[in-house]
Amino acid sequence: MNICKLFSKVTESKASTLFNDIIGYNDVKRLVRMALNSDEKVSILLSGPPASAKTMFLESLRKLKSSYFVDGTSTTKSGLIDCLFLNNPKYLLIDEIDKMSTKDQAMLLNLMETGIVSETKHNKTRIAHMKTSVFATSNNVNDIITPLQSRRF
Repeated sequence: MNICKLFSKVTESKASTLFNDIIGYNDVKRLVRMALNSDEKVSILLSGPPASAKTMFLESLRKLKSSYFVDGTSTTKSGLIDCLFLNNPKYLLIDEIDKMSTKDQAMLLNLMETGIVSETKHNKTRIAHMKTSVFATSNNVNDIITPLQSRRF
């Protein structure tokens, strides 16, 4: 068996047990597993009322290698850019993205659409291409900029 097929089977196996702590939500589990098994980067916004397992999904995804979790209530554009440059995560997990300001949310668009993260400040310019999938949660989609809402499930 070639190594790529072996790795694929290990990844599929891990993805199949990833959500064992979550009861129900089989459609969400299937969607997230499909995103994890995709060769392309995928961004998903989980929205719904409090106590609908959104954060539990992010907690499960934290178990994945190269994932990075941030709390939207205390995340800024500058901090997120530093996080991305320092960690280059394969999976960026944002809980309560609706609590981020609109200008901070806008920074994510370029990452999701092009994979480019850039920063230009006085005496400081940096740019990176990243293959990062974004998984975010939200209670209120009305507080999320329209382009990010297109990733809603």
